[in-house]
Amino acid sequence: MERQEILRRKLPPTTSFIISEGVVLAPLGGAVVYEETLRHLRACADLPGFTLQVMPLARTNHAALDGPFILVETPDYQRIAYTETQRGSQLISDPNEVSILAQKYAMLRTQALNTEDTKGLLNLLLGEQ
Repeated sequence: MERQEILRRKLPPTTSFIISEGVVLAPLGGAVVYEETLRHLRACADLPGFTLQVMPLARTNHAALDGPFILVETPDYQRIAYTETQRGSQLISDPNEVSILAQKYAMLRTQALNTEDTKGLLNLLLGEQ
């Protein structure tokens, strides 16, 4: 929870997340936890510097079918990537490999719902639309 305060700084970092629609449709943890999760995601979607997009389940193809990844830019502008599976993780610093993942992320952003449609979906799931 303390790490989340970073998102509420006076000058927050720029962050962008794309999550599967399955994440927001699955009532994991039961009704109370599920609603709290949706409310948390919806509140985060309004934070400055924070972008949230949902990848629709109806998509038959998208740029992250090989698995999830994280792109990070350090304070000294070095770009790195991180991948994780059930059997291990990998930190990627090779500029060519990071560039490939950055291109995939750019494609994902066009394939996912835009930010307003994502907020609309969360509102709908919360019964607020």
